[in-house]
Amino acid sequence: MSDADGRLRDGPSGTPVVVIHLPAAALREYITFYYFVTADGPVDDFLYPEWGNVRFAVQGDWRVVMDGYGPEAQVEVLFGPTDRCARVTTDGGRVVGFGLTPVGWHRLLGESANRMANRVRSLGDELGPSASELRRALALDDSAAASVARLDQALGAALGRRPQTPAILLRLDHMLRTRPTDVVRFATAVGVSPRSLQRLCLDLYGFAPKRLLRRQRFLDTLGRFRIAVGESLETAMDPKYVDQAHFYRDFRDFMGMSPRAYFRASRALMRRAAQAQEAAGVTLSFELPPTTER
Repeated sequence: MSDADGRLRDGPSGTPVVVIHLPAAALREYITFYYFVTADGPVDDFLYPEWGNVRFAVQGDWRVVMDGYGPEAQVEVLFGPTDRCARVTTDGGRVVGFGLTPVGWHRLLGESANRMANRVRSLGDELGPSASELRRALALDDSAAASVARLDQALGAALGRRPQTPAILLRLDHMLRTRPTDVVRFATAVGVSPRSLQRLCLDLYGFAPKRLLRRQRFLDTLGRFRIAVGESLETAMDPKYVDQAHFYRDFRDFMGMSPRAYFRASRALMRRAAQAQEAAGVTLSFELPPTTER
């Protein structure tokens, strides 16, 4: 929450260690980044709304709870895109994972994101080697660099077996990055009818256009101040928000809590993750990487 002067307070740091590596250059429009999380003790933290993710629990018991899911143990899992906050807990251990861009989801998995929106399932052999085989190999790697090389190879090979992304989806993805202000302008920019835009957005992103634009506006603002100390909400908020009350309503909708509850929480894991992203040169505003596929 903000202090009386409107400046954001920082919470106490925790014990998790988060390391982030970028994938090979040829994979960066499909894979956001690889992450390696090690906790030497209990962790109870948030997961923000995000794009699709693949996670391997290579050590310890990790559990995720969100509306309609959990708390099943995480082993080799595929998370669909989410528009709500989740809770992650562990008594300690290690996780290796990576994020999928919307284009990466469509290219690697070949299925509508809407079928997996706010859902989780066990990962099978979608990446080539079985999920169990890949998890066992990652658990034996003696460094993050070795795991990065292993994942680069597996994902590069998987992409080589998949068809190119349809041009209309690439155009849709490009237009979303321009941050259209409403559905009509979004549809006009893509060059389709609002009805077609609905279908395309559900297919690529998992959410209808209006919900998608609200989600992106919120995440852009959240990304600007999630590790900020001394920054005001007024300067961090997306200019499309009318006022703090407008932003607070979206905060409750997407995070399932008030800003006061969020800022009072320690957020040790998420703070370390944001710091690791910053150190790796990964944007903190939840922006998508550029698309070069033709």
